[in-house]
Formats: sequence, structure tokens, C-alpha cells
Amino acid sequence: MDRVFYWKVGLITAVVLISGWLLVPTFYYFKLPPDERNQPEKLEAMLPSWAPGAKTRLNLGLDLQGGIHLVLGVDTDTALKAKVSRRGDEIVEYAREKGVKEPRAKAEGMKVVFSAAGPEDLDKLRKLVLKDFDDMHPVGSDDGTFAVSYKEQVVGNLKSEAVSQALKVIANRVDRWGVTEPVIQKRGDNAILVQLPGFKDPARAKDLLGKTAQLEFKIVDDEGTYFQELYEKLKKDLPEGITVQTETEGGRARDYLMVRGAKVALDYERAEGPGGTVLTPPYLTATGDNGRAALEQLVEAGGVAMPEERELGLECIPSKLKRNSCEGYRTYLLKSKTELTGDSVVDARALMDQSPGAGGRPYVSLSFDPSGARDFERITGDNVRRRMAIVLDQTVNSAPVIQSKIAGGRAQITLGSLKPYQELVDEANDLALVLKAGALPAPVTIGEERTVGATLGPELIRNGSLAVAVGVVLVLIFMVVIYKYSGLVADVALVLNALLIVAAMAAFNATLTLPGIAGFVLSLGMSVDANVLINERIREELRLGKTPRAALEAGYGRAFWTIFDSNLTTLIAGFVLLNYGSGPVRGFAVMLIVGILASMFTAIFVTRVIMDWLLIGRGWNKISV
Repeated sequence: MDRVFYWKVGLITAVVLISGWLLVPTFYYFKLPPDERNQPEKLEAMLPSWAPGAKTRLNLGLDLQGGIHLVLGVDTDTALKAKVSRRGDEIVEYAREKGVKEPRAKAEGMKVVFSAAGPEDLDKLRKLVLKDFDDMHPVGSDDGTFAVSYKEQVVGNLKSEAVSQALKVIANRVDRWGVTEPVIQKRGDNAILVQLPGFKDPARAKDLLGKTAQLEFKIVDDEGTYFQELYEKLKKDLPEGITVQTETEGGRARDYLMVRGAKVALDYERAEGPGGTVLTPPYLTATGDNGRAALEQLVEAGGVAMPEERELGLECIPSKLKRNSCEGYRTYLLKSKTELTGDSVVDARALMDQSPGAGGRPYVSLSFDPSGARDFERITGDNVRRRMAIVLDQTVNSAPVIQSKIAGGRAQITLGSLKPYQELVDEANDLALVLKAGALPAPVTIGEERTVGATLGPELIRNGSLAVAVGVVLVLIFMVVIYKYSGLVADVALVLNALLIVAAMAAFNATLTLPGIAGFVLSLGMSVDANVLINERIREELRLGKTPRAALEAGYGRAFWTIFDSNLTTLIAGFVLLNYGSGPVRGFAVMLIVGILASMFTAIFVTRVIMDWLLIGRGWNKISV
């Protein structure tokens, strides 16, 4: 035997040892209880010091270990409307800098309507928009106003960008959540597929992934009387669907408006205005299951126009009886301009309030980037003694009074005190997670939901493993019966091939799915097929009267290109499936590609080394084939 032969043996030995080493974490992974397999720290604690890390292992897919399958729809129209509104604000600021008097913008769906102090200023504003904002185009004009909207190509790009950003944000949230090997992919034009293997809480998953986490800071207008005017007009006119109900409270009669089954009342609160003045801003409360819808209906159809550059803000009144629900809502009159958004948040942490009397209540601490910190300091400095509403997902979270300019770029969000302590802790942690991972650019809806039960996974694993075992045993027996010792050599290569495939999948932290198991079985069959071709070629050469050594050389030499061509065509198909497939199809493709590469090594290289050893090293004078 020459030196090259021993190098070949050394290579095969090294491959076997490395494969076994790579499979150590997978072995310990399956020793863990199913509910602990997605906790890397548990696996890390079990592993020997010489073993690879916990991430070097084979994972089980959604169909094998159970989990959650969701398809999320991205509301790209809402994202576009928000961008249109912000674009209008940007244009107004730009126009002021260019000397346009009293420029105003009002977003109306997918367009922005502009006005100014007079015809000359309006004409100047129109020219500025058309000259310096080439992504907009005119869509109409009226006396004293003109409207623009995004160009069609820009609309398409913005919608696609919204879906891509939503995909990235969802991936960030899932990654921070610690779910092992999730599947997060774009589906169609405005949908996202999310699969969370091993996760068993669909309600929490939907809450985490569906929470838009649009954080905005807006100033409260405590000097406006809009809600008082609205209530009095509604009470006087009583439009269809609205009635008055009088109740006696503490010996005093009080009127309520009944809308959609909700009870709407007019109240006043004490607030401090600029210069220390005392204000009593009016606000509405609506109690009942339809409280929010009732208030929105009153504002929309009440007959009193919302003041310019003002908008409705709603705050949940926590229920004292039901967890995670509102017994009603109250209103705020907010300035429309968004002073600061969650885009400036660089860190969000759930902390406990250790101040006296707080009882360790959880809250979320926010840190802004340098630009956001400067803006926050300016905003708080310009609005001392006014209230700033913290608006999360179009709901006012709180509206604290700005006592003084706040430097340092920090703020905090308090949580309701009526919930159980652990619920507050979980809510704070989830809110911090979504704020830190970023806000979704648009609302998402659950279009499809499917939960794979914990009992289905193990059953599929057992059935799949049984199918693989039966198939492999039958192939092993077939090879020995038909090709005798040459078949036994092929069987050794087949077992080694299976070892290499699983080790390679573990090395890349791949996920095993049912289609993956199918690809595994197919690749084993292709490996055996290669040895069938080789053995049949050797038989033909022996029939021609060649010596065993010459027949071996000719058999491997002539069968090689046939095997190579067949594997190459299958490999091309595998890469096509990998690039254009999704979910289970990709799992099948990955397993197929790895299996083909492994079979080329074992079926040709390993079996040739063993046959050379039998003929030369052991001195066999014939080939048992």
C-alpha cells in the first residue's frame, strides 16, 4: 500500500470523527424534555466541555415539534397615508423657511391639501412643491387650496418598502424573543409568513407580532373647548342613533348621551397653563364595550368641525373587573403635529419604580439617539407646564405635565396599576421588546393562524424515523443479497453517508422537517444507486475477462461520469428549489443538496478506498460482486 492510500484512510477517519463530534449537541438535545429543547442555556449546561456549542445541532421544524404558523397581512395603505401626512408637514416647514406666509397642510387619504395666507403665498407654495419635491404631483385645486399626492411609481416603492420594513421588524422581535430557527418570509405583495417552532402560546405571539408599536409624542391642547361644544350640540340636536339618559348620582341628576350602547359624559379636569394659569379643559368619557367606537362616531358625525391642526386622542380606562380590557375611553384634544416618534428610540428597558409609595411598579424607560435627545429637550423646553401625550398605537398611554426642560434624552412610559403585578411585568417586558426592535411601518392583521399540537410532532417523528429505518434496512439487505461483499462495502458507505448528512445539517444549525426527511431518504437511495452502477460496470468488465484490479479501475472510471451527470442534474434542481421555494420545499432542497454532495464522497471515494484495501492490502484475487 502506498502513502497516498494512507492519506485517503486518514481523511475518511477524520471525516468520521468530526461528524461524530458535531453530532454530540444533537444527541444531548434529544435527551432534554420537549418543553426545554428551545432553551439553549439548558442544553449548554449539559454539554461536555470538549463538545461544540449548543447552536451546533439539528433543530426540529414546526411540523415535527409543534408550534405556531401565522400569515400576517400588512396594511400598506395605512403606511402610505402616514407617509403622505408626514410629507405634508415637511413641505409646510420648508415653505416657512422660504418665506411663505401661514402655509398649512391637511392630509386627506392619499393626498395632501395645501393652503396659505393669500393667493400670492399659495402660488409660491405650489411652485415650491412642484419644483423641490419631485416625488409629488398635482391632483387638483380649488379656491384657496391645491392638492398633491405621491407619483404612482413612488407609491409602489413605498408600499414595497413598508412590507420589507415590517419583515425586518418582525424578524428583530422574534430574534429578541429567543425562538429557535423561526421561518419569516415575504409572501405575495403584502403578506408575511411566520412560523415559530416550539412556541405554544398563540395569543402572546399574535400580540407581540401584531403590535404596531407606533410611538408618538404630541402636545395636549388644554385651552380648546371643542369637546364641550360637541357635547352640547349633540345633546341639543340628538342625531339618529343618539339618545339622552338621565341618572341620579349623589342626589344630583346628570345627563348622558347613549351611543352604540356606550354611556358618554362630559367632564372637566384641572390643568395648568402657561404662566401658571389654571385651566379646566373639557373631555368626554364613554363607558361600555363600544366606548372607543362611540367617541369616534360622535367626533365624525357631531356637526362640529375639529379645530385646524388638532386631532382626537383616546385613552383606555382600565377595567376593574376584567384583565387586559378597558371599561371605557376618555378623550384628549391633541395637536396634530407629531413632535417625536419611536424612530428615535435606541433603547427601551422594563424597570421597577423604587421611589417611595410606588411599590416597585414596572415601567418602560426610553433612551433616544442624539438627534432625538436634542428634539426632546427642545420640545419639553418649549412646552413647560403643558401636557405631553405619549401615544402608542393610536392610543394615549399617558399625558404627564412637563414640569421643566428634560435633558439627557430619557423618558418613561408608565403602565396601568389595576392589573396583577406579574401581568404588568410581562406587559412592560413585551412593550420594551417591541419598542427596541422597532415599530412596524403599518398595522398588520392575522390572515391565517394554525397551531401544530405538541402531540402531533412526536408522532410524526416516530413515523418518519420508522419509515427511514425500514427503508434503510431493506436497502442494506438488498445490496448484500445482490452484490455480496461489494454490496456490504456499499452498505458501509451508505451508513457513513447518513452520518455525514446529519452532521452537516447539525453544523449549519439546520432545521429538520418532514419534507427534509423525504429528501434524506431520497439522497440515501441515490447514494446506493451510484454503487449499483459501479458494481454493474465491474461485473461487465469481469465478463470480458479482465483481472479484478483492471475491472475495478474500469468500473469506477466508466461509471464516474454517469454518476456525476445524474447527480449534477439533480443538484441543479435542488438549487432551483432552494432559491425559489419556501418553507417545507426549502427544507427538502437543503437535505437533497447535502445528501448529493455526501453521496459523491461516500459512494465513489470511500467505497474505492475499501475495495483497494481488500484487493491489495488483503490480497484478494477476485471481487465478490
